[in-house]
Parts: sequence; structure tokens; C-alpha cells
Amino acid sequence: MTRGFSTAIDNDSSSTLNTPAVAEHVPVTQLNETTPLVARQHTSIRSSKGSTLTSNCVSVIEDEFEVHDIGPLVEIGDHEPVFSLRKLLRFAGPGFAMSIAYVDPGNICSDLHCGAVAGYKLIWLLFLTHALGLYIQTLSARIGIVTGRNLAQHCHQQYTRGIRIPLWLICELAIIGSDIQEAIGTAIALYLLFGIAVWKGILIAAGLSYVILAIQRFGARKVEAILIAMIAVMCGCFGVEVLMAQPDISQIAEGFLVPRIPPNAMVQAVGIVGAVIMPHNLFLHSALVGTRRIKRASAVRHASIREANFYTVLESAIALLFSFAINATILIVFADIYSTENDGSGSTASGATYGYLTRATEEHLPGLVEAAALLEKAFGRAGPLLWAIGLLASGQSSTATGTMAGQFLMEGMMKMRVSPWLRMLISRSISLVPTMLVGTLASKYLDQFDEWLNVLQSLALPFALVPTLKFAQSRVIMSDHFALGTWWRAFGWATAAAIIALNVYLLLPLVLQTAAQSVAGAFLAYTALGVYLVSVGVLTFVSIDD
Repeated sequence: MTRGFSTAIDNDSSSTLNTPAVAEHVPVTQLNETTPLVARQHTSIRSSKGSTLTSNCVSVIEDEFEVHDIGPLVEIGDHEPVFSLRKLLRFAGPGFAMSIAYVDPGNICSDLHCGAVAGYKLIWLLFLTHALGLYIQTLSARIGIVTGRNLAQHCHQQYTRGIRIPLWLICELAIIGSDIQEAIGTAIALYLLFGIAVWKGILIAAGLSYVILAIQRFGARKVEAILIAMIAVMCGCFGVEVLMAQPDISQIAEGFLVPRIPPNAMVQAVGIVGAVIMPHNLFLHSALVGTRRIKRASAVRHASIREANFYTVLESAIALLFSFAINATILIVFADIYSTENDGSGSTASGATYGYLTRATEEHLPGLVEAAALLEKAFGRAGPLLWAIGLLASGQSSTATGTMAGQFLMEGMMKMRVSPWLRMLISRSISLVPTMLVGTLASKYLDQFDEWLNVLQSLALPFALVPTLKFAQSRVIMSDHFALGTWWRAFGWATAAAIIALNVYLLLPLVLQTAAQSVAGAFLAYTALGVYLVSVGVLTFVSIDD
């Protein structure tokens, strides 16, 4: 079924790939605009002449096709006409690294709030966003596999400087927002485990980030193995808690099969989209697939690319099933704790026995720390311990993938190489200021802050999704054979339109509320909404090579 999916999104044209046969490796000096894109896979990423050194930490990339050195390429071997578990294991890694963004602290907070506010009613939406995420991530990965260049590099080539710089800044802002969530999640985990003050935990989290980053120099497979291990830790911790909760299976089935959104859970519903499908993840996945060496001899290039697409989709689907399971277990546990429908009074009955708390409201959302207290009341000391360990694994693993995504984004889109250590220092320094302010002066609002950061991710998503769709459907970039077919193209744009509509739905009440306060407020609010819509429109309709 997955192989069918991976091939079905190819263009339904029966034409063959309109590029000449090329050698698997082409010297950097021989690459030019007439060289078929599919021939450029890893042909220049090891060039010693690709960048001009400006300092020990920063360099300007001159070679158009040079990318961040992510260690030795993983040998895939020759094309095999039948399914091979060994081949799947060789492809395994990028999809699991991508799936980390689906279980970061922002997602955990979103799951907690969804369960507390809407009970089991948003499980279907959680699954739907993971399914849409698989489709979107597949497009991103295919761009990297077919062309040998990642999404950020295509943005650099296809967009003018006037579009490229704002696009880069928006995506960097989304990464910084994610970085704040990761720091908050790690700090709270350290507080729950060792009683360390949140502001101290934020500082420690900044230091811990370098530990995983140091492992990157040992190669992509080592990093992937650690990330998979952290996913296993989260599955174990949160899985044990849902088994201890013993939730009502019939209510879970109803929440999965009956699509509905309670009126009081619209913010949480939009937050799910922002928390699960993250813009920086598209740049990350399109680059990480480049760690696999694909055979490109003329006789087998079609089959090799199709094989890579198939195993990448399959691995991504498996990884996202684990991510969905983690998110669903958290939602289910807290839906079970907040099992009584709210009577409209706004009270949360915080002193009630486990299993009898009323549904939470927007004004009384449970936080990550309060969640640990509820779990302790339900399961004893094991509850908060498992919660904290899972939260720590989530925060640290997502920090690693966020840093890698930032590297690919900056190097590909802006042609500027920054040392991973320096980049993390800059990113963490920028995110540290608002995080420390909230952590020290308004710690009780950490979770509300986290939820609005999820909304920020949703607002930024079109700025990564639109380029992905445009490049994936381009016959010039993807060739006639691998460009999106008509139906998948329509589905992709319908998805993008739905996300933009959700964002406008969420922003409109805030705009109207601000506009009602003063003339200046009205001007600023309507201007901001207009700029957002115009920006998305420009990105959608600007011409590229297609």
C-alpha cells in the first residue's frame, strides 16, 4: 500500500524522465545549469572549493550546490526489485529524525490541553494531522531524493532576494519559537526530576543542547540512533501511563471515528495543526534524505529513485505512527483525568478525585507541572517520574533536529555557513531572553505561552508548505516523470488552503478585538492581517521554473 502511495503521487503522464544518462559522480567544476538535477545528488557536497572562509565559524558558500557536511553517506546498495527489510533498515533514520518534531514539548503541551478541554473528541484531528503530515513530508523528501538538492537550496535558486530574505526570517522565527518550547520543556522536566528552579533549568537546557550536537560529528547514523532511542523512551514512559489509566476504549474509538470540534476547543484544534506540522521540518527532511547514496547509473536511475521514494515513505509512515501513538497516549490520559463535562461555570474542581475533574477551560488550562501533580495523584510517584523522563527526552531530541534544520535553512537559502556551535549559541541567545522573562516573571503563564507558540508555527507553516508544493509539481525541477500528478496536486493545494483558512479564523477575532479598542489598533490589526495574506499570496503566485 505504501509503495502504491509513493508511486501514485508521480505525474500520471506516461512519459519518461527527460534527462540524459549521467555518471553517478560529477566533479564540482563540471556542474552547470544544463546538468540534470537528478545527477547532482551528492556530487558537490564534499567540495573543498565550495566556500570562502571568512572566519573559523562563518563562511560564505560560493558553490551553488554545496550543502552542510552531515557525515559519510550511507551506502544503500544496488536496486532490489522486491521488498527488502535490510534495505528498509538502511533507509531508516531521516524519517524518525523528522518525526521528533511531532513529539516535541509543544506537542506534549498541545496534547495535554486537548485532552483536558475536549476529552477524546480531537483524537480524529490528531490522526488526520499526522496523515497530512506524512503527505507533506513525503513531498519534501521527494524533492531531495529526485533532485539531489534540499528545499532551502531550491528556494535560493527560484526566488529573488526580496522574497528569499523575508521567507528565511519567517522560517527562522518559527525555529526560534520551537527552540523556546524545547527549553521550557527541558527546564520543567529538570524541575520535576531534581527540583531545579525553572530559570536555572532553562540555562542548563541551553548547555545540554551541545551534548547531542557533539555527537553529530560522528555521522548521521549515530545521531539517528540516539533520536530513535529517545523516541523509544517516550513511547515507554507515556505508554505505561496510558496502561495505568485504563481508559474507556469505546470513548477512544468514538473520538477517533467521529469528526467534531467542540466550540470551546478551536484554539486547541488549530494548535494541533501548528504543533504537529512544523515548517522547519520540511527543510530538515528534504536535506536528511541526502545522507543516503542512491545509485544513479543510467540503466537503473528510474528504479533507484522510485525505490528510494518507496522506502522513504514507508520509513516515514512507521515513524509517524510512533509519533501519533505518543501524542494519542498523552491526550487519552488527560482526557481520562478530566472525564467530567464542564457545567459552564468555569470551575475546574481542582480538589476532585482522579477521573472526576471537569473539563478545563481556556482560563484554567493545566500546565506541564500541574500535569505531573495530577499524574502523581492518579498513579503515585511513578506518574510524574515517567512524565518528566519523557518530557526531557522530548526537549533534548527536538533541540538537536531544530539545530540541524536551522543549519540547512541558512546554508541553503542564504548561502552562509555558520558553525553548528555558533548557530546554536545565537539561536539560544535570542530565545533565551523571552524564555527567561516568562520563566522568572510569569512562570504560571508558561503553558499559555507555549500554546501560542504552537499557533505561531501554524501561521508560519504556509511559508514552507507553499514552496514545497510549487517545487514538487514543477516539471522542470522534478522532471515530467516525478512531478506531482493532477489529483495529488489538487489535494496539496486544498490542504494549504485549509491551513490558511484556519489561521485566518484564529486571527480574525483577535484582529476585531484589537480594532475595537482604538483607531491605531484597528490600523495595526488590519495591516498585519493584510500583510500576512498578501505575503502568502505573493509566495503562491510568484513565478518559478515549472
